[in-house]
Amino acid sequence: MREKIQRHFWAPVYDRLAGMYDAVDWFTANTTHRLRKRGLGHLPPPGSRLLEIGFGSGRLHLELAEQYEMAGLDRAPGMVRLTKRRLAARGRQSNLCIGSTYALPWPDGHFDAVLSTFAFSAFPDADRALDEMVRVIKPGGKVIIVDAGEATDGNAFARFLAWLWEAFGDYMRDEAPLMEARGLAVEREEYGPWRCVHVVAGTKKPNPKLKEGQ
Repeated sequence: MREKIQRHFWAPVYDRLAGMYDAVDWFTANTTHRLRKRGLGHLPPPGSRLLEIGFGSGRLHLELAEQYEMAGLDRAPGMVRLTKRRLAARGRQSNLCIGSTYALPWPDGHFDAVLSTFAFSAFPDADRALDEMVRVIKPGGKVIIVDAGEATDGNAFARFLAWLWEAFGDYMRDEAPLMEARGLAVEREEYGPWRCVHVVAGTKKPNPKLKEGQ
């Protein structure tokens, strides 16, 4: 049912309302933007190669393009067109693609980090999405996910908000065990209203079996 809601309602709405996306955040005093920026402390140093998945209207992407060698993937053509215009207006560059997180069009170990903010909960198949995100980062690179979900303290407000998000088609999950199952070293932090938002950062461990130069 949730996948049908995503496909038949939210996907076309998300695409067609690209130009109004930031206005919704403005109406809520930029709450979403402030919450997504909380995950930026886990990013690699400026100048690193960074992929943002589900960049939406490109507001954060534009800021990141001032410091990083950027690439981005979003499923909505409207969002990609909008973000390209915003980048061009500021004289910034990024390799933007329309596509699926289940089949990222980049080679293994291409990025220093992959960032996804308030997008991972929209992916029905978390395992396939995370497999691809891990594949394209280098050893020592990071997968950083900011998203909503239930709080570990079990408070009722966070549970209600998680139920509401699921009712609208999202998938509430804790990404930390998924990352750990793929051998990543995980850091997790909860914050925001009633601790209903979390950032999970997983670092890809170097392969000790590989000798230097191989």
